[in-house]
Formats: sequence, structure tokens, C-alpha cells
Amino acid sequence: MTINPDLNPGDITNDAIVNEVIKKILDRHMQGMETFGKTMASNERPLDQWIAETVEELLDAVHYLVKAKTQIDQFKTKRKELETIVSTFKNETFKESVDVPVQEEI
Repeated sequence: MTINPDLNPGDITNDAIVNEVIKKILDRHMQGMETFGKTMASNERPLDQWIAETVEELLDAVHYLVKAKTQIDQFKTKRKELETIVSTFKNETFKESVDVPVQEEI
């Protein structure tokens, strides 16, 4: 099965995000066709197998999301540390100088 070669997923809607989702769906469809050689419509599996497969996929998705959240949290922590360092540097470097009397040489 092929996709209409005249179809440009980037031009289906005026929403770039929706177009990207459509493109990903089409790419995934083509990958599935290469791997399994049949469409979803023609794939006859018992309902319990579809459910088990979905549970496995969703568990994988949860792992991926937790990993991504961990990386975001680490980034936020490092960002706060960096902001503190920069703020301290600015305060120490650019604080107003105190007038110190200059001693005249004798």
C-alpha cells in the first residue's frame, strides 16, 4: 500500500501542529506496512490482543514521559543554580563602590 504521491501532509490544514501529527501518522502507517505487510483494517486479531498491545505501548509511553520529566527537572535545577551564580556575580562585580578617602602623599 502506498500513499498518494501528490499528498503533501504539510498542506492539509493551516495548523502546523496538526499537519505534523498527520505526517507522523502516515509515516507510522508506512513503517507498519513494511514491517507487517497489511493494513490495520485487514489485521484480524482478537480484541484481548489489541488491548494487551495497547497496555504495553502505554506502559512504554509512561516510561518515556517519566524520563523526559526527569530531564526537564534536572534542567530546571541547573538553570536555577546558574541564575544564582550569575546574580551573585553581578551583585559582587557591579555593586556600588564606597567612597574611600584618598591619602595624599607626603
